[in-house]
Amino acid sequence: MKNFYVRAASGLTVAVLIIAAILASRISYGIVILIAAMGGVYEFYTITGSARHVNEADNRKSRRLAVILTIIAVALSWLFHFRYRFDDLAIILSPILFFYFVRELFSKSETPFQNIGWNILPFIYIVLPVMILNYLYFEKGAVFAIAVLFLIWFYDSMCYITGSLFGKRKLFERVSPQKTVEGMVGGMILSLIFVFFYDKILGLLASKFHYANWFTVWTYTNVQWLIIGFVTLIFATLGDLVESLLKRSLGVKDSGAFLPGHGGFLDRLDAILIALPFTMLAVFAVDRINDIYLLIDFLN
Repeated sequence: MKNFYVRAASGLTVAVLIIAAILASRISYGIVILIAAMGGVYEFYTITGSARHVNEADNRKSRRLAVILTIIAVALSWLFHFRYRFDDLAIILSPILFFYFVRELFSKSETPFQNIGWNILPFIYIVLPVMILNYLYFEKGAVFAIAVLFLIWFYDSMCYITGSLFGKRKLFERVSPQKTVEGMVGGMILSLIFVFFYDKILGLLASKFHYANWFTVWTYTNVQWLIIGFVTLIFATLGDLVESLLKRSLGVKDSGAFLPGHGGFLDRLDAILIALPFTMLAVFAVDRINDIYLLIDFLN
């Protein structure tokens, strides 16, 4: 139980700081999201050094280069959205990914494509979801971004509590022995009940606050929020398991020691990273359904 209190206190402190930064301004949001991406990439190279069979000096060079490229990718994503509403993430990320292909031509390595795989993986796994969050932030507003992040944090806490109280059957013992079916189901039910009222909660916030950076023009019904929430939580669960699989394959307990009770950046971002691309897909689908309804109303 002591670990729960440490975990809750540190998690709540960081969550409050992140929410405050997201709401304060686009610049503070950009700084926070850049730190998260850099921390995740740094930890990835740190814990995978032995698996990639590189010495510490070469690993430091690769890590430094990856962090620099991460800064460029995330900063460009933020800058283009801020100034030009630039949506095409592929135009920013693709040259960075293929840079590693070209780089291997001059490396004289005996395992060039293994090196390429290890080097592009953190950009797909960490940087791309952060860029997607930038997209959601600028397209839907700061409050929408917070709503998605808070839902994942809330779900994680509810899974932990219900799993601790009622957990018996292992969810995925081979990868994560501590997670239980009861914890996942309990967390899912409580989180979906919470998200069912998102339209009321966010509507109330929109009526009370009129800061332009917080809201854009979007309205979702209870059912639409349930669709977005369900998709987000399913892939948040899988994201947690994916990071556990990564750590288990590398023989490490935590990705770092950034946050007491939680571990490192990757330990805190794990569910978010895998969930965000599917959240954006769910949002895209719901928006297109809304467009169809508007078209039908117009034609009628």
